Amino acid sequence: MKLTVLGKYGPYPAAGGACSGYLAEQDGTRVLVDCGSGVLSRLQQICNIQDLSGIVLSHLHSDHMADMLILRYALEIGKARGIINIESIPVYLPNAPADIYGLVTSSPVFRPVIIQDGLQADIGEISFTFREMSHPVQSFAMAVEHSGGKLVYTGDTNMNTRIGDFSKGADYLVADTGLLEKDKTDQAAHLTADEVGRIAADAGVKNLILSHIWPGYAEQDIINEAALHYSSPIMAEEMKTYIL
Repeated sequence: MKLTVLGKYGPYPAAGGACSGYLAEQDGTRVLVDCGSGVLSRLQQICNIQDLSGIVLSHLHSDHMADMLILRYALEIGKARGIINIESIPVYLPNAPADIYGLVTSSPVFRPVIIQDGLQADIGEISFTFREMSHPVQSFAMAVEHSGGKLVYTGDTNMNTRIGDFSKGADYLVADTGLLEKDKTDQAAHLTADEVGRIAADAGVKNLILSHIWPGYAEQDIINEAALHYSSPIMAEEMKTYIL
């Protein structure tokens, strides 16, 4: 299985970058995980939009789903012109906030499947298991697996006891590293690089990828803080593919 980082920024893209988005692939299965601003353009450098086997949205904040509205429109226009011949694409997503859920799922080009804590789902050759996290809106981490290879993506979350257990033994942990420790508050909605390093070390993950980066941060500062606890963390690189 392979994972390509389509976008790594939040809550808005850096100049020339994109918000959260990843493409998981195995054999002919292609699953888009999150679809923030700029992701759709990046996706089409790898595959046609109608080649997607499914879409998974960790949560419904704009930096993780904004391009879903453009994708919906593209599919509708493509079907109307006879260019796209797929019936619909399954979309796994939370059903809250209700207004955003309605925007995404109001067209028949998407076939919604509501994510709940503990849900297990197979999309083609790739298996997903979901665990609810702690965020201002309902948000899910996910284990993405094939033939013994395991990647855990935190989605957006602040520090909680669930993410460590959920990440244990993962080949890759792709972690919300939205803050440096100096900027953490009691109401922080994201993990700090320090927290991510500790989670990865305690969970014994083989590789740690730092993602969901605030555009104003110096990336080396993020790497250095995570490295206080975890040896050789990896800064996510857009359009780079990681092999499990």
